[in-house]
Amino acid sequence: MKAGSPRRKDTLARLQRAAGVLIVAAAACLAYALGALSPLDDALSQQRFRLLSRQPSATLTVVEIDVDSLRAAETWPWSRERFAKAIDNLNRAGAQTVGLDVDFSARSSVAADDALATVIRRWPGQVILPTFVQQAGHGADRRQVATRPLAALAEEAILASVNVPVDADGRVRRYPNGFETVDGLRPSMAATLLGRSPRAASFLIDYGLDAKAINRISFQDVYAGRFDPALVRGKNVLIGSTAIELGDQFATPKRGVLQGVYIHALAYESLLAGRDLRPLGWPFLVMAVILTATFLRPRAKADYGSALRRHVLVLTLALGLPVALQAWAPISVDAAPVLVAQGLSLVWLVRTELKRRADSVIEARETHLRQLADHMRESRDRIRVAHDELAVANAALDRALRARTDFLAMTSHEIRTPLNGVMGMTQVILADPNLPAGVREKVRLAHASGETMLALVNDLLDVAKMESGTISIAKARMDLHSLFDETLALWSDKARAKGLSLYGDRAGTPSLIEEDAGRLRQILFNLLGNAIKFTDKGQVSLTAGVDASDAGDQLVIQVSDSGIGIAPEDIERIFEPFTQADASTTRKHEGTGLGLAICRRLAVAMGGTLVAESEIGSGSVFTVRLPLRAICTKGRQAGAPETLSTASALLVEGNPLARGVMKATLSDRVASLEIAASLAEALSAMALRNYDVLLVEGKVLGGLPDELINNLRHLKKSGAAQRVALMWGGDPGEVAALSEVADLVVQKPISPAELVERLDGLFMTSPAPSAEVYKDILSQPTEEGRAA
Repeated sequence: MKAGSPRRKDTLARLQRAAGVLIVAAAACLAYALGALSPLDDALSQQRFRLLSRQPSATLTVVEIDVDSLRAAETWPWSRERFAKAIDNLNRAGAQTVGLDVDFSARSSVAADDALATVIRRWPGQVILPTFVQQAGHGADRRQVATRPLAALAEEAILASVNVPVDADGRVRRYPNGFETVDGLRPSMAATLLGRSPRAASFLIDYGLDAKAINRISFQDVYAGRFDPALVRGKNVLIGSTAIELGDQFATPKRGVLQGVYIHALAYESLLAGRDLRPLGWPFLVMAVILTATFLRPRAKADYGSALRRHVLVLTLALGLPVALQAWAPISVDAAPVLVAQGLSLVWLVRTELKRRADSVIEARETHLRQLADHMRESRDRIRVAHDELAVANAALDRALRARTDFLAMTSHEIRTPLNGVMGMTQVILADPNLPAGVREKVRLAHASGETMLALVNDLLDVAKMESGTISIAKARMDLHSLFDETLALWSDKARAKGLSLYGDRAGTPSLIEEDAGRLRQILFNLLGNAIKFTDKGQVSLTAGVDASDAGDQLVIQVSDSGIGIAPEDIERIFEPFTQADASTTRKHEGTGLGLAICRRLAVAMGGTLVAESEIGSGSVFTVRLPLRAICTKGRQAGAPETLSTASALLVEGNPLARGVMKATLSDRVASLEIAASLAEALSAMALRNYDVLLVEGKVLGGLPDELINNLRHLKKSGAAQRVALMWGGDPGEVAALSEVADLVVQKPISPAELVERLDGLFMTSPAPSAEVYKDILSQPTEEGRAA
């Protein structure tokens, strides 16, 4: 028995290690099969494509049906005579083959169809027309329908399939050599352009190719004959749409969104260069995962140096071998299962070592229990070590929390920047008076959804900045009365819809003050929105006044309501992030629970306070107190504009998208608007005339702060602009230095409405008309209010 006991323990340990290998391998393979590792594999494949990037062969030219071509034709779909002329021009210039990714399955006019058929017959075997399979019907009647060109067009043309398969996550990775049709196996467009025989197999597109380097010509230039024949002579030509309006776009794992014509072009280049990648199958992956788990399994004896070397070796092979294989042959290897198996093996190793250590401690304590005095000292030393380790762990936890906050701030900022661009472009679209009503409604809904998302992102960004201590307060001259009245006006419809009386009073407050208008608006907007949200009947009021004392004047703003109220024990808790009064409120009223937390932290950052008083069923009162600095008005210069709407403006912006958004924002807000794309253009424009306000983007003035400030001083000294406003997207710590040169520094990103308000502040040289009381009282609920 004594001799057999160690043998049984050794056998049991081996069985446990074998079971562990199987569990690790099964978990990694299951995660891969379920698609959970696709993001990691996509990231690794992108790195391989970057490392193995290359230029196209220059044997293919893409003719783009772009925005300029659509505008030139002034209609869509085009007459087939237009395509006939383009094919004629290309073939006369020496094109080898012309492929069209355009649907010719429906009849046009007889003359147009005959014109295109005549051109195709004129160039036998040199024109490729598309076929494709599309879904038809709904529900149980849903079926696939094969679509071919008109018989008269297909007689002398070559037919090729232009279907692009999309993976489950919406991205295009694979490309087929051919498609099964009722007429047999039909080659794809890329295979047909290369004269390849159709095959049922598909391959992975080599996205290491630079799609931007493929030769391209605008369809309008081909139609008009204004192109270099050398771009098509002896080459294959592919015609397809690139205009966003036509919608032929696909998501890819590396290149972002690509038009269908460039998917075919990249597949063509992959086949031509022998880079039509083939993924290794399941047997290889399962074998690699099992070998990894076996190689990295915990050993009977702890050896940390050896374990580290094994993990480094596996990591090197998992990352380097797929790159080497893909460079050597058209093979694509997914390394994510191996990396996951390595991670699970590391967890297994740590668990084994922790258990081994625990067993060792228990054995040591059992062995030395009788020598308690000696082990008391050893235990005390172990406690000290554990305390030091805990301190290190706490420091690491603090760093992790700071990293989380910094990541949230960075991510929210990076989301908000393109989101502002999206919302700006939807505003540009909505400003088009010729936009169809149906499209306008869809764009309006998209814009409204963007505003909701932007508000959420702004809240998250503010919370992150507050937690990291980087919230910035930019105090400048502002019109308190305008801000007060605009806030009431924004919520008046919502209050009226709920049958509430909305009351406002700003008597006794100065019009012009020095404060951060954006942050003050954020506080008023959130507090008034909360009051209306949690009030079902009665009145909501917003009042502002001045509290004078020896310590200095204070601006006192109160928002009161007759709503559901807050329990005394919950008053402080509602100012915590992601918190509402109770679980039932969370279910009834939507919201993230960030508004009040942001308001209080903003009030503190602005040097003030925010407190709440409430009782259940009796409503609530929120009071904001801020230091008040009123601005004494000065006389206006002779001939100077009184408001932004009567001013002439020069916008200097180098980004085309930003120029479009800013043009749509400012065109109706100023008397005249001129736009310059560079500093040189701005100086040329200012040499011809003077402007009331110059709005310039910081990057246009130079990359370094000293260069930017010098250029800004040069613009100020020219005297061609009465006021200079700088849009700054760099380090917030440099705003103070820039403010000494510019009349206004606007921190980016900023919404169009807030930008207009900040520019309006430049023209506040006289107080706004005094208004004792702003009132929108609904003494009796309207029919809409009763319905709400």
